[in-house]
Amino acid sequence: MQYLKQEVKQRIVLSALAEFKEKGYTAASIRNIASNANIALGTVYKYFKNKEDLFNTIIEPVYQDFSYEINKIMIAELNSFDTLIDIKDKLLEIFERNTLELLILFGKSKGSKYEHFKNELVETLQKVLEKEVFYRFEDKEIIQDPFIIRVFAITLVEGVYTILKTQEDGVRIRALIDQFIYLLFIDIDKRFKEMIHIL
Repeated sequence: MQYLKQEVKQRIVLSALAEFKEKGYTAASIRNIASNANIALGTVYKYFKNKEDLFNTIIEPVYQDFSYEINKIMIAELNSFDTLIDIKDKLLEIFERNTLELLILFGKSKGSKYEHFKNELVETLQKVLEKEVFYRFEDKEIIQDPFIIRVFAITLVEGVYTILKTQEDGVRIRALIDQFIYLLFIDIDKRFKEMIHIL
């Protein structure tokens, strides 16, 4: 009997993952989730109080895992570029284990308590990049407006998210993200110096 209960719960979760990925948290429907899992609507409520409870049950472990790992990386004594690479590697590890959950967390969580996840990640990366800029640049005056660092952080997050949501081959995903980071940051101090002469 316990096995059947677990099977039903798993069918609900799998159906919910597909619904949240397609429609996002706000537009997702418990009725659709039940229908696609081939169970009665009332059965969903035997396992989950409401849509929020179902969403949180699915997303919370991935959010907590990622937050824990990022905090661990941030307090480690690494130079900032190594921190950036460690964050990328940890993101890919979690993505390999929880692909749909991470995609939902990144782009389909509006209206839930996780809707600020992407912005939190931008703020974390901005801190890393601020340290990276000051760590690598000999001339601190190159950065004329610090807001440009936030733009880099947003670009990094959106670029990585675009790769994750459009690609399926894990090897290709890793190679594309590595290339993207390389293109963003290779000779960045030299490019900033050249920009000063252009402006």
